[in-house]
Amino acid sequence: MKTYSLRVITFFLIAFVLCHNAAGQPAQQESKSKNRRIADSLYYVHTVKKQQDSIKQQAVNDIKITVDTKNRTNTPATQNKTVPSATLYQNSWFSERVKSQTVSLKDIPDQVTLRLLGSKGDGDFCFPYKGKKTSGYGWRWGRPHTGIDIALNTGDKIYAAFDGVVRVARFNGGYGNMVLIRHYNNLETLYGHMSEIKVKPGQTVKAGDVIGLGGSTGNSTGPHLHFECRLLYACFDPEWIVDMNTYTLKTKLVRIDRSYFGIPASQAASDKKNSVSKLVKVDKCLAGTNYIPTHELNKMIAAKEQEKSRPAKINNNDKKTWRYYKIQDGDSVESISKRFNISKEDLIAINNLKENPIKTGQRIRVR
Repeated sequence: MKTYSLRVITFFLIAFVLCHNAAGQPAQQESKSKNRRIADSLYYVHTVKKQQDSIKQQAVNDIKITVDTKNRTNTPATQNKTVPSATLYQNSWFSERVKSQTVSLKDIPDQVTLRLLGSKGDGDFCFPYKGKKTSGYGWRWGRPHTGIDIALNTGDKIYAAFDGVVRVARFNGGYGNMVLIRHYNNLETLYGHMSEIKVKPGQTVKAGDVIGLGGSTGNSTGPHLHFECRLLYACFDPEWIVDMNTYTLKTKLVRIDRSYFGIPASQAASDKKNSVSKLVKVDKCLAGTNYIPTHELNKMIAAKEQEKSRPAKINNNDKKTWRYYKIQDGDSVESISKRFNISKEDLIAINNLKENPIKTGQRIRVR
């Protein structure tokens, strides 16, 4: 009985102490004046909370322009001035892939002027590797080929084309070992199929710096360099800005529009274009330029229209070129000559027609 009573007494003593402490807590809080509690609340809202929100927002901004959220060791400084072309690319920066999942061709401006080198001639350009072109930009083997291939030997040095910062440097599927650099002139250049990569994401490079060694990794039939030029993650033909014969830039200032991007269904489709506009590719227009002044454009259009209006020449010596037409109701010499772009005199002469000669169902020559 004594033991049982001792346990009961001990239990009540502990309970009394705990209740006393709990009851004393509100008393301490109530010891603060009402005005003091209001002041503390205002201080938290206007000072502490603002500081916490600012820290959170800065963390969000840092993530947007980090090189790699999984590997922070290669992350460059997050200030905009250290990220090349931060304005055009809206601070987007990632090292795990080449293309952006949120940018499409429609996001490319109707026309943008790029100064490939500085306005005072500063900056530099270095051709990635001075070798023979083995494959150009366009359709190849039924698939789009978004760059140019340059023959080299395994182990040959490959150089950065312009000053910039390495965005991607890793093995990447069909590209094999590849490096992608974003430059201060708003372009990105890609170098594929390397045997060895010599740079890391976030590393600043100058034009002419060695970024890797030639090889045949990825989808490659032999040692060569796959070289791409990109703007806002979209490819365009590098030969619009570089000369493969002299290994130099064709121009320091280039105007690029949406027609520069994408690969046509076939080269034949491109050749069949009759209209001439300032959007036509460099090599289809004026040699050595990539922009046609308005007065030159008007001359080209007028010449094209004049050529269209000229009657076709009739070749009586080559019967392979002859073509025939079966006269329909309502046809006349005038309507047929206009339809087939042949002069009225030639139409009469090659068919030995008389004044009122044509009849429905009659077969006449129109070429």
